[in-house]
Amino acid sequence: MGARVVVKNPAVVGVIASQGELRAAARIRRPPDLFELRLDCLPDIDPTNVLRLRRPLIITARNPAEGGCNKLAFRRDDRLREFLPCAAFIDVELRSLRELRAVWKEAGRRKIQRICSVHNFARTPSHAVLLKQFQRARSAGANIFKLVTRADTPDDFLTLLQFLRRARGRCCVMAIGRFGPISRLLLAECGSVLVYAALQQPLYPGQLTLRELRQASRPWERSLRERAEPRPPARLR
Repeated sequence: MGARVVVKNPAVVGVIASQGELRAAARIRRPPDLFELRLDCLPDIDPTNVLRLRRPLIITARNPAEGGCNKLAFRRDDRLREFLPCAAFIDVELRSLRELRAVWKEAGRRKIQRICSVHNFARTPSHAVLLKQFQRARSAGANIFKLVTRADTPDDFLTLLQFLRRARGRCCVMAIGRFGPISRLLLAECGSVLVYAALQQPLYPGQLTLRELRQASRPWERSLRERAEPRPPARLR
């Protein structure tokens, strides 16, 4: 996957985190723009299992502290390297960049786009903290900075919105918790480059399935179009 993959903005990412979702992804009639392959949730698959997927692939393998599904009975760097030939993107948590430095650099040499992510499932940190994390990711060569925090209050959500508007670079920003669903709609309209959705079963509170995301997007997009379209002048009486 040496050539740069160009996707629309925002791009919808379908998360594959089970064998059932992998089978569903291979036969879905209307696939999302990208698939994310959660290797931590799929310890028994090999690269031949993803050959039937008809969209570019993001690969990631999270440890439990990063929201990973299992206790990782395999070395993450070996597992990620095994799937690099299949990948258009690789996602590595900011806290794991040192541990996975070799595979991160190899992905860069292969021209695979690199996502550096931060997941905070407990709270939304201050804007200053988020900005420092963003700058560290950019310094490491990330093409995209991905931020997911827990947003249960309007202030939490506004902090994410403020960060997205002020960050200078490609960012994916979402929330879990009370403001999780609306964050995936509104922040995408405000510049977030990726929107993630579970193919079948949400992994976190506030995460939507692909079907739910599409159903919620229809009236939202219609409302935005109506606001953007110029209204004909009122007829003079």
